[in-house]
Amino acid sequence: MLFLKLVSDFGIFSFKFDVMMIKLLLFFEGFNIWFKNLLRELSNNIISLFFIGFVYLALWHFPQTVDLLLILNQADTFLLEVPLYFSLLIIAAFLIWNAPKYFYFHNYKDITLTNLIGFVPNQHYRFQDKSESASYNYITRIHMRKTLPRILAILLLTISALSILNAMELFGLENTYTRFLNPTNTLILIIFLLLLLSEPKLYKLLKDFLNRSAKTKFFVFIVSIGLMVLIISLGTLNTQAEKDLGNLFLSNSALVLLFFTLSFNSYRFLKRFPKKLFYTLILMSGFIMLTTFLLFNFYPSLVTGINPLSVLILSLLSLFMICFVLILLGKKMRFPLLSIVTVFCIFSAKFFSDTSDHYQLNLIETQVDRPSLDTYIYHWLKSRENIIKNADSFFPIIMASSEGGGSRAGLWAFLVHSYLYEKSNGDYFEKHLLSLTGASGGGVGNSMFFAEARNTSLQGKKSNFVIDRDTQNTNLNYKASNIYKENYLSVALLSLLGRDLFKEVTSLFNFKNRGQLLEEQWTRTHEEYFLDSKGKSIMDKEFLSFYANILISDTTDFVLQKTPPLLLVNTTHTQTGNYNIISPVEYSDVRELRGMNDFFEGLQSNYPNNSIALSTAMRINASFPFITPVGEVRKRMKTEVSMSDQYADAGYYDNIGGRVSIGIEEVLKRVLNDSFPLLKEKVRIKHLIITNEEDRKIAKTSTQLSAPLTTLKNVRYGHTKEVMKKLGEDYIISLKQTEIIPSSVNPLTGGIKKEEFSIKPVLPLGRYLSTVAIRSMEARLDSVSVDLDLILE
Repeated sequence: MLFLKLVSDFGIFSFKFDVMMIKLLLFFEGFNIWFKNLLRELSNNIISLFFIGFVYLALWHFPQTVDLLLILNQADTFLLEVPLYFSLLIIAAFLIWNAPKYFYFHNYKDITLTNLIGFVPNQHYRFQDKSESASYNYITRIHMRKTLPRILAILLLTISALSILNAMELFGLENTYTRFLNPTNTLILIIFLLLLLSEPKLYKLLKDFLNRSAKTKFFVFIVSIGLMVLIISLGTLNTQAEKDLGNLFLSNSALVLLFFTLSFNSYRFLKRFPKKLFYTLILMSGFIMLTTFLLFNFYPSLVTGINPLSVLILSLLSLFMICFVLILLGKKMRFPLLSIVTVFCIFSAKFFSDTSDHYQLNLIETQVDRPSLDTYIYHWLKSRENIIKNADSFFPIIMASSEGGGSRAGLWAFLVHSYLYEKSNGDYFEKHLLSLTGASGGGVGNSMFFAEARNTSLQGKKSNFVIDRDTQNTNLNYKASNIYKENYLSVALLSLLGRDLFKEVTSLFNFKNRGQLLEEQWTRTHEEYFLDSKGKSIMDKEFLSFYANILISDTTDFVLQKTPPLLLVNTTHTQTGNYNIISPVEYSDVRELRGMNDFFEGLQSNYPNNSIALSTAMRINASFPFITPVGEVRKRMKTEVSMSDQYADAGYYDNIGGRVSIGIEEVLKRVLNDSFPLLKEKVRIKHLIITNEEDRKIAKTSTQLSAPLTTLKNVRYGHTKEVMKKLGEDYIISLKQTEIIPSSVNPLTGGIKKEEFSIKPVLPLGRYLSTVAIRSMEARLDSVSVDLDLILE
């Protein structure tokens, strides 16, 4: 009996095990079918995937575009810019949801040029087998066609919402959302939940559960109305403070839920809304966006009044529509038109890159000869010898180094120089400043200040860097602030994804690249406040012209006329990675600068007596990756091989230009020892370091997989800190967030406490600063005024 019982139990166990294995095999078989259908349907939504991928990279991993979320929140016209951004996202979501329908055979076979607008792409539904005997493979394929485009559209809006949460973490902001939600983990979880909806059985279970109540329709309607009210009301509460990023995140999340309820209840919605009008509106919106995009590319200055984030989405939307048209034409012609065009573009871009002169720098003839650095510094000291001897105490000789970091770095450098100039009534520039150097944005700020200070010096006048309150109604104090209030990013983004991309793959027509457009913007805004004696712009003058007739030969010696500070603009040679210095002097014998290439020496070896404009030097000093193209100078080769020297952002190599300042100090000390020994005790060499206060948290131990990339990411930051330590820490002027009172709050109102209403704006990295960020930077300037005053003593 015991034996029979054991045999029976074993048989039952074996049966249960077989059943479990069969279920497991059926599950894997079903998963395999589902996964294959997912891949098949993703291929039908390939342009949607690329669109979503670009938005994800831009809003999560590219510093200048991540910061655009901050600008969106800080915008002076928040109630206009956020609705525009949300509207573009909604148009993109509707296109991602509905565009793939046009690619099915039973739809595109009946589409013509005349009926495309207004065509209802639902013909494929008429030919579906709706019988319950249909195979799981067939049911899954049909279900996937319906749900996957909606899932991708929801994913786009979700990425946009969570990117705000991700940006808050990057900015070091903490609130309820960041404490409980990790953006990356949340995104992964939402993707998983959305994919569950693409499984037909799970979807049916969820649908049946929700439809058990007769009040479901009414509930969905109320929720939709509530979400719209929430989005609008949250927008009215914005105070431009960093805490309001939480409200922006909540608004975007509400937008996700609103679109979710609409897209997965579209059958009920379209029973009351004309289908023909629905699809007409979607396609017309897409083509209107494309037409607007093309118009902007003919007149790029029009986009300066549009938030760069909206320009980015508009540009990607337009590329989406171009791909949509190519796919649809390819379907009609039974020809893989998009694939062929893509391959052609890749190969043509490679072919034209060798011969195109689209990114060639504009060269200007010059008659200015450059002296050696030793000679220049000798005459700089000689012209100030009596001033130094007669100084009551020590005579400061200042060398300025400005760190890179987009417009905030440029404005910070410009503000510091402006303050010192105004505080000393011009003596800072005329007497004490020996050199200015920097990288990227900091170098641009140096150049903008130098151009005006040198311009008025040549006229024997003093500059005025402070805004006249009587003539301008503004809450800013410095002209530099108004110059940097301009939007220098939208045009670059538009050109990157529009006209320059077109030029790259076709080499057709001639027009200005985005680097040249940036130069024009700098020049135009600068000349609104500063002009030369003839009423012309200063920024587009030839670089060496600022040093014309500095030294005039008189028998065996030089007679010094005017000796301005040395403006040393840096850049990185793309092909070799070498540092290049755009310098008004030659420096081949300076030990600290040995190995650093002389830009003008290389340029004039191919183009004698040629130079570049100051604005061009600024541009190749601040060529942020992709946003600004590298500048090229075509080499004159004896062979038929065409080669160019290419120049990119100085920050790749040294993000503060400190080594250049060290080289200047080396020569200054040598000249003092050799020619002015009596001045040595009267002189105090001071390194003015204009930098961003960036406290980086030391990352946890990296995996062997991520360690190489982590090293590349941090090496520039580490190198900059090393150079700053060599320069010394006595005169570091750091930019950091500083509290201000919002313009919406009247500080004269009784009972208002500053600490209750003050905000501390986060300072964005890109080329577009909000007014609140600029006001915070001016407030920081006030707080470091005591430190700045010490530099002049």
